[in-house]
Amino acid sequence: MRIFFVCHRVPFPPNRGDKIATYNKIRHLARQHEVHVLCLADGADDLTNVAGLRGEVASVTAVAVSPLRSRLRALRALPGGAPLSVAMLAEPALHAAIRRRFTDLAPDLIFVYSSNVAQFAEPFPRTRRIMHFSDLDSLKWRAYAQRAVLPMRWLYALEGRRLLEYERHVARTFSRSLVCTEAEAEDFRALIPDAPVDVVRNGVDVAYFRPAGAVRQPASLVFTGVMNYRPNVDAVRWFCSAILPLVRRDVPAATLTICGSRPNGAVRRLGRLAGVTVTGAVADVRPYLDRAEVFVAPLRIARGIQNKVLEAMAMGLPVVTTQAVWRASAIPAGDGIVAADTAEAFAAQVVRLLRDPSHRAAMAHRARLAVESGHSWDAQLTALDRVIAAVAAAPQCDPSKDQYRRGGPA
Repeated sequence: MRIFFVCHRVPFPPNRGDKIATYNKIRHLARQHEVHVLCLADGADDLTNVAGLRGEVASVTAVAVSPLRSRLRALRALPGGAPLSVAMLAEPALHAAIRRRFTDLAPDLIFVYSSNVAQFAEPFPRTRRIMHFSDLDSLKWRAYAQRAVLPMRWLYALEGRRLLEYERHVARTFSRSLVCTEAEAEDFRALIPDAPVDVVRNGVDVAYFRPAGAVRQPASLVFTGVMNYRPNVDAVRWFCSAILPLVRRDVPAATLTICGSRPNGAVRRLGRLAGVTVTGAVADVRPYLDRAEVFVAPLRIARGIQNKVLEAMAMGLPVVTTQAVWRASAIPAGDGIVAADTAEAFAAQVVRLLRDPSHRAAMAHRARLAVESGHSWDAQLTALDRVIAAVAAAPQCDPSKDQYRRGGPA
C-alpha cells in the first residue's frame, strides 16, 4: 500500500514525545508499505533532520514553519472561526507540495498525526484517511484556560471550543480516528459519539532504553522533557515549589535534575534553587536516567501516555507521577509506578522510595518487567496494522454528512 504520512515536525531524531511516536510508527509501516513522509519542520534547523529519515522511507517532503507568518495567520484567524493552532500551521508551501505529490503518486491511504495538520489531508476526501489524535488538543487548551489568568484564560478557552468543533469535523470525515489510551477513547466517545475510534498505544524501545549499570547517585531524582512545553514547565515548577521542599525536609540530600532541551526562563531560574540542576539539551538522556534513583513526573496538565515515563521505567527507574498519567499508562499501581495528586502525598511516595532501598529495588525491577512485557513498540503497533487493514477493506465515509464550516484553509 502507498501511504502518505503527514505530521507537524520532521519525525527524526526520536528525541521528544511526538517525534518518538511518529518515527516508530513510520519505521513500522515502512516494513510493509511504501511510505512517503510529508511534514512541517520546527524551524530551519529541523530541516537538517530530514537526512536521518531518508533511508527509512520512500521520500520525505518537509517545509519549515515561519514563526512570523505563523503568528500573522493566527491573528487573521482570531475574528473568524478557525482554531488558531490550525491556522498557525497552514503553510502554503506544504499545501502545494502535498497536492503535487498526490497528483504524481495517488496514495492509497493518508495517515495524519496530530489534528492541527489534518488540514493537509482535507482536499482529498475520496482517499482513505486515518487521523491519529496525539492528544485531544481541545481538552488540553481547556486545561490551559483553567490555570491561566485573563486575557489568556479567555483566549485558551476560545481555542478549546474552536478546536473541539474542528476535531469533530475531522473525526466525522476521516475513515478512522486513533487515540493513545483508553481514557482518551472514553473522552472521545463522550465528545464525538458519532465517529469510530481505536486505541493504538505508544511504546518504548526496550533494547535502546535499558539499564547500563551506572552507580545510582544517592537521593537523586530526575525529570526529562522539552522544557518550553507548557505541561512540562508547569510540572517542574509545581514540583520545585510545593513538593521538593517537603522531600528535602525528610531527605535533606535529595536533588532534582531537570534534563531536556529548550528550558525557558522560568525553568532556568529553577536551577538557582538548592538541589536543582537544569541541564538544557543533552545528547543522550539515558546516562541521566541510569544515574538517578527515582523518576518524577508531576504532570498536572498533560494528557495521554507519557513516553518519558515508559523510557524511565525501561531504564529500571521507579516512577512517581499523577493519577492521570498513571491511568493512561495502563500499568497496575505498584508495578514500578505509583501516583499521587497532592504535594504532600507525592512527596511521601518519593521519600519512601529514597529511604527504603529494598522497596526501591523491587519497584525498579517491576518497572522494567512492566514495559518489557506489554509496552514494546512492536507489541503496540500490531493494533495499527489491524486498523489499516480494516480501513482498506471498508467503504469510505461520506464527508457530505458533516456540517462543519470554518474560515481557515481546506
